[in-house]
Amino acid sequence: MKTALITGANVGIGLATAKALARQGFNLILLCRNEAKGEEAVTAIKRINPAVTVELVLADLTDTDSIRRAAEQVRATHRQLDVLINNAGYSPDQIEFVGTVEKSFYANHIGHFVLTYHLLDLLKAAGEARIINLSSAAYMLGKASRFFQHDKKLSLLAAYGDGKLANVLFTKELATRYADSGITAYAVHPGVVKSNFGSNFTGPIQLLMSVARPFMRSPERGAETSVYLATAPIDVITRKDGKAGGSGGFFADSAPKLVKHIDNTNRQAADLWEKSMAFV
Repeated sequence: MKTALITGANVGIGLATAKALARQGFNLILLCRNEAKGEEAVTAIKRINPAVTVELVLADLTDTDSIRRAAEQVRATHRQLDVLINNAGYSPDQIEFVGTVEKSFYANHIGHFVLTYHLLDLLKAAGEARIINLSSAAYMLGKASRFFQHDKKLSLLAAYGDGKLANVLFTKELATRYADSGITAYAVHPGVVKSNFGSNFTGPIQLLMSVARPFMRSPERGAETSVYLATAPIDVITRKDGKAGGSGGFFADSAPKLVKHIDNTNRQAADLWEKSMAFV
């Protein structure tokens, strides 16, 4: 049986992804912040397929010590990891900072970067492993020049966009660095999903979310691309023309999409990696 670790797996897209992978026979590690909700998710998933193992690991993606402890716990009990789905997302309701870094950028990028880095040995041990980073079309609102900047005047949407752009660049650099290690990486836009995401937005953004909510897709539909990337044969995922798709690519609706952003460059991806290493 293959093993997948999913962050933010107790609600929304993460829970829907976990349930879908359980149906396909994956053993699961749920990395969650809330223990009670995590235990509820474990129970619900075991009910779907009693034959798989479902473990709960607690971590706060804005606390690197917590993340390192979680990674150590996983490494102590597992010899390999086949799929890592960095699914958890944080939408800011105000501009806050963890140290000098804006909180949503910390949770959406840095936390997942640190977790991924400390699990790389387990991923390499699998022989063929996949890293799936939940990004968003909101990457278009991001700017690499704002990464790691202590800007209290940053708008909520710009802050969120920065994290989602970082997810795209992180994926790109993972694909470059680990091409010869049996690890592939993919960024995902799950679509606009009807979940708890954005429930803490205020003002005009909250009004927009309320109007749009009836037209949003279900968490199960939002999970489809992550599940596809976790389970489909590699040669099916990889596009032959080399222009989109394959490792380092951006996917939506289970298909590769071109990333149209001036900052989507190898140099920006490498620079983000080097700056993120300070938090490892």
